[in-house]
Amino acid sequence: MDKHPSLKIWSGVVLGAATGGCSLTPAPMTPDVVAEIQASDRFSGQVAVDLESPSKVAWWVSVGGPELDGLVQKLLSQSLVLDEIRLQAEQAQEVARITRGQRLPSVIALGDVSTSRSPDFQGDFSWSESYSAGALLDFNTDIFGGLRASERAADLNAIAAELAIRSAEQREIAILARNWVSAATLQRRLDLAQRTAESFRTTYELTNQRYTAGSASVSASDVQIALQNLETALIDIPQIETDLTRQFLVIDEQLAISPGDTQSSFLGDFVASTPFTPAAGSPAQLLSNRPDVAAAELLYRAALEDVGAARASLYPALSLSASLTFQADEPGDLFDVDRYISSLATSLTAPVFQGGRLRAQVRLEAAQADELATAFARTALAAVVDVELALADLSGLDQQRQRTVAALETARISNELAQGRYEQGLTSILSVLETQRSLNASEQTLILTDQAIANARIDLFLSLGGDWFGNPQSALADGGTLVLGARS
Repeated sequence: MDKHPSLKIWSGVVLGAATGGCSLTPAPMTPDVVAEIQASDRFSGQVAVDLESPSKVAWWVSVGGPELDGLVQKLLSQSLVLDEIRLQAEQAQEVARITRGQRLPSVIALGDVSTSRSPDFQGDFSWSESYSAGALLDFNTDIFGGLRASERAADLNAIAAELAIRSAEQREIAILARNWVSAATLQRRLDLAQRTAESFRTTYELTNQRYTAGSASVSASDVQIALQNLETALIDIPQIETDLTRQFLVIDEQLAISPGDTQSSFLGDFVASTPFTPAAGSPAQLLSNRPDVAAAELLYRAALEDVGAARASLYPALSLSASLTFQADEPGDLFDVDRYISSLATSLTAPVFQGGRLRAQVRLEAAQADELATAFARTALAAVVDVELALADLSGLDQQRQRTVAALETARISNELAQGRYEQGLTSILSVLETQRSLNASEQTLILTDQAIANARIDLFLSLGGDWFGNPQSALADGGTLVLGARS
């Protein structure tokens, strides 16, 4: 006959509690707007390109070449903003580990040594010692799955935090690329301002020479007008230089490097006129490629698990505990098998009256889940709108650039003709200055158009989730299921 039948009962209860139980987590629902996006097969006015095979060259290289790529590598390794987000992800991972540990049995080792002084029948005092050692085990059976729901919620939040790193990296790279394009644009504008001032200086010197030589076609007023245009052209240069310095400092701060390092080594330029095919794919592909959309869905699912955990608190909870203690007067006799004391216990607790707190908590968690479902839908919709806006901007800007190039060529020819006629004394200084100003305006427009095109490309890459080497969804743990269909 078994001397300890209660141990079999205990083992059966523990096994059943660990493998059984039920879940009170609501089933996730796909927001209507997300379902509509998934049903779309393409963006408007876009050339379909497969997003399943991303480019082997990082997208920012197509914007700024090796120099921008070097800055991006510094950003990824040195950015304080990214460091903060990575540390937040580590915290989320630790929270998940803590939550998983709460569902496992807890075992506590016990040990005690006591010395006592007591009188005997003769009035003398004697000393005695006692020793005890043992273990205490406690286990919440989690019949209604509250702890399991909390564990799943913490795991989902941890995965969302990993995806937040990817999203932040994309965002910071896009910001750096825009800052870099801005610096390159200012450098172009500075070069243009210096060339324009030099052109006006040449015109002034020619006009002054002809006036000094007594040319009848040149007056003192012409000399003054030429000088005025030269001085006006020189006004812009200090401001552009200041703006360029400020832009370099912004880049230095983002890269967490010493102020002035970027400016001392900057050689950057960008080309906006190269052929460009936007890799837009389908809206469904877009949603599975955007880490912020995936994170928004995971947060919604985690909130549903919190609802399940809150619902479980409305039901009874069964806890199992066991203890095993050895007692002896001598250390050598402490673990004698005949000296142990054991106990097995179960406790069942059920909420009776909590002042409505538990049901209010369920409603609160449900409202938060609804909020995050709305945030998920809003994030998905914003992703599609971002792509559409970037595509529309690129389409319009490409046409604008073509016309600007044509206008620039016309202005250049007009300026050359006016310069030649002025040198021959066949036209007035006003005609030359007008063509110079028109040429300068066309060159300025082209520079700013190139900047707008580069920024629109950056916006498109960012809205597409980046042209990355790997899939942003790779942070998802095995077994994760997304409404978006990136994993199943």
